[in-house]
Amino acid sequence: MNLSQPIVTGENAQRLMAVARMVMGIAFLWYGLSKLFFIKGTIAFVSAKLPMGEFVFWLAVVIETGGGLLLLIGYSTRWVAAFYAFYCTFTGFVFHLVLTPSPLVAFPSRIQMDHFFANLALAAGFLFVMAVGPGAWAVDNGRGKA
Repeated sequence: MNLSQPIVTGENAQRLMAVARMVMGIAFLWYGLSKLFFIKGTIAFVSAKLPMGEFVFWLAVVIETGGGLLLLIGYSTRWVAAFYAFYCTFTGFVFHLVLTPSPLVAFPSRIQMDHFFANLALAAGFLFVMAVGPGAWAVDNGRGKA
C-alpha cells in the first residue's frame, strides 16, 4: 500500500469533500445563531477584547451565519473558505490566546487555549477546502466556479 496515494478517489472523494464542507457550514451556522442565545454576555466578552463590542457582535453573527449557509449550499466556496481561514486565525488570536496564567495550571485558561488551537485547526481545514473546492452537491458546480 502506497501511503502517498489517495484512499478515496473519484466521485466518492467528491462526496466526502461535500460532507466535510457541509459539516463545517453547519458548525458556523450554529456558531452564528447560538450567539443570539446569550447576547449580553457575548457582547461583554467581545467588548473586553475589541472596541465597539455590540457592532462586532452583530457583525460576527452575520459573518458566521451567512458564511455557514454559503458553505452548506456550496456557493462561492473557495472565497468563503479563504475568508474563514483568516477569520478563524484572527478570532483565535484575539479571543482565545491566553499567555498567562499558565494553561497547564489554570483551568479557564486551558479552555481558552483549547479554543485557540481549535480555531487554528479550523483555519487549516478551510485552507484544504480552498485548495480542493466544494466537492459534490454544491451550487458552485452548476455555476462553473468550482
